[in-house]
Amino acid sequence: MERFKNDIERLSSVRFDDVDALSKQLHTHLGEPTRQELMHERTAERGVLGDLELRNIKLRSAADDPAHARLIFEVAPPSIALDEIIWEDSTIDPPHPDAPDSRASWSAQVNGAKVVLGLAADNVTLTYVSISQR
Repeated sequence: MERFKNDIERLSSVRFDDVDALSKQLHTHLGEPTRQELMHERTAERGVLGDLELRNIKLRSAADDPAHARLIFEVAPPSIALDEIIWEDSTIDPPHPDAPDSRASWSAQVNGAKVVLGLAADNVTLTYVSISQR
């Protein structure tokens, strides 16, 4: 768990407009940007963060401000269990009762970025990570 925490902290401190540094951290190559209305999106199929295999990596940034970005990726099984608070200011958001496919997630501010750790239906297993920098 400590290694995962450190990897997320390092990743959240990388400027998301520095695509080469971000690709290096994720052990992948983020493709050329495609325009999605007011956003640019770069993708990679696979990568690695610590001991975790990543899939469906997406970096979305504002077309007029690449530093205003969000990185999203799925964690391939086997994942890790998040059954305790990782950062002091972490909060758990329960699934929305009105949405049948809604899942719980942890969220925290890490190095000025908002980090969301999405959980599987068991409310413990990590399934995705979203990091937003503004």
